[in-house]
Amino acid sequence: MGAGALSLLAAATVERERVQLDRYRVRVDSRHLPPHGLTILHLSDFHFKADGLVQARKVANVQALLAQEHYDVVVLTGDLIHDIDGLPAALALIESLRPRYGFYFVPGNHDYAEYTPWGVFGHTWRESTGRDFGARDLLHAVRALLDFAGKVARNDLVRMPVRFNDVPGILDRLSAVGVQPLVNTSARLTVDGVDVWFAGVDDELEGRCDLATALGDIPGGVPLVLLAHNPDIWLQEGVDRADLVLSGHTHGGQIQLPVMGAVHTQGTHLRRTQPAGWFERGPSRMFVSRGLGESIPLRFRARPQAALIHLVGSK
Repeated sequence: MGAGALSLLAAATVERERVQLDRYRVRVDSRHLPPHGLTILHLSDFHFKADGLVQARKVANVQALLAQEHYDVVVLTGDLIHDIDGLPAALALIESLRPRYGFYFVPGNHDYAEYTPWGVFGHTWRESTGRDFGARDLLHAVRALLDFAGKVARNDLVRMPVRFNDVPGILDRLSAVGVQPLVNTSARLTVDGVDVWFAGVDDELEGRCDLATALGDIPGGVPLVLLAHNPDIWLQEGVDRADLVLSGHTHGGQIQLPVMGAVHTQGTHLRRTQPAGWFERGPSRMFVSRGLGESIPLRFRARPQAALIHLVGSK
């Protein structure tokens, strides 16, 4: 009992703060990268709330890890906030980052909506149905929660009741601090006279993901990095145009049990034994970050992660 309580305490506090900075060197099938390559700082799934000691210490750890680092581009692959009150904290961290050239963002499902299992009893019910919660709706609520539990057990995608956020307002706030949102669109970045393209898609769960539109203006044969919050983008036709796909959403399973692996991967094609990390198909690669934050305040054998990815081209 004592060991279990200590493990739970560590999962709720210590491990949530122990941000790990990982470095990767990736050779992509492109001869048209800048001479010294391109270093990308990939951050995902902040899940910022208004405040909290664990969150404050985690932010301090991230800033300490990155203080002496040099990177060309920062990419944020969604779930910047857990609820709208967390936006100021998210913007404060963003403004402390100093990429040499570009700063890009794609939205995640939590940027669109605040999820809560208790939403059916309050404001969420009224917003979605136009009426107050009554006794006749109790059975529906119980069934919904049981269905949610069953989906988690089967590792299916799940969606709890929500309160929707002002996403255009969030994107405007990001643009004001120098972050370029990529919502089914692309951007050309010129570094040392060489063009590198970044494309981004909307969230698959709460937004309108349109990969064809995102890639529509990009010429062939150029280096291309695709940003998508949900790693299910890997299943879409045309994704292999990208040299590198960067995603998040899974939190690395967040709770990794011995033998079983991740309690829940949040992805339709990810195995419990590999809910994050590197995936390859032909010349394309996808990196799924474990992210920095949590949907529930626990991490076990899935430390929060920041990644520095140095792209180099074929010779």
